[in-house]
Amino acid sequence: MLAINTAFMTANLGLCTKDGVVVTRDVDANSKHSENMLKTIDEMCQEAKIDILDVETVAVVVGPGSFTGLRIGTAVAKALGCVNEMLKFEALSSLGLMAYIIAKRKLCKGKFACMINALSDLFFVAYFDENGISIQNEALIERTEFEKIYVPKFALKGDLTGEDVFEIEITAKDLLEFAKEEERQKKFVKIEEMVPKYLRLSQAEDNLKKKQKKD
Repeated sequence: MLAINTAFMTANLGLCTKDGVVVTRDVDANSKHSENMLKTIDEMCQEAKIDILDVETVAVVVGPGSFTGLRIGTAVAKALGCVNEMLKFEALSSLGLMAYIIAKRKLCKGKFACMINALSDLFFVAYFDENGISIQNEALIERTEFEKIYVPKFALKGDLTGEDVFEIEITAKDLLEFAKEEERQKKFVKIEEMVPKYLRLSQAEDNLKKKQKKD
C-alpha cells in the first residue's frame, strides 16, 4: 500500500509492503510537493526494495484542504492507475484522518469537531464521536457558526493559531495506519472517484461569481 497526504503544508507519505516493510516520509512545504512527490515515492520504493508496480492499493487524502495539494495527490494516484490496471484506490477524508488520530490517542471523551482553516473567516468542519466515527457530513461554515460550536474543537498545529482549539499533528505513520484501517473495511473507490473534495470555490471562482452577480 502507498498512502499519500498532500492536503496540508506538510505532506505525509507511507509505504507498506506485503512482507511488512514500512517506509514513511513527512515532507515540509519547502520541498515543493509538485516537484518532489514522484521522486520521493521512487526513493521510498527503492528503500523498501519493491517496484512501484508492486503496490496494490493507493490511498490518497482527497480533502478538504489545499486546492493545489489535493490536485497533486489525486493526480499521482490517477497516473499510477494508468500504468497498473489492477490498482485499488481509497479516497481518504482529511477531517476523518484527524478524527482517527484523536480517537486513537484518546484525546476526547465524547463528541468533538475537527476544523481546518479555509481562510477568509471560513472553516471546514466535521463532527465525530469519541471513537472517531463521523456523525455529521463535512461542511464549510462561517465564523458565526464556528463560534457557536459547543463541543471540543481540534485543528492542525499552527492552522488556527489564537482560536479556541486543541492542536494535533499528523505523521506519515498515522496516515498509513488510517489507510490500512480503511482497507480492512474495504472502502475502495473507482479511479474516476479519485477527485479533490474542495467544499468551496477557489478564490478565482469566487471572484468570478461576485463579478457575474454585479453584472
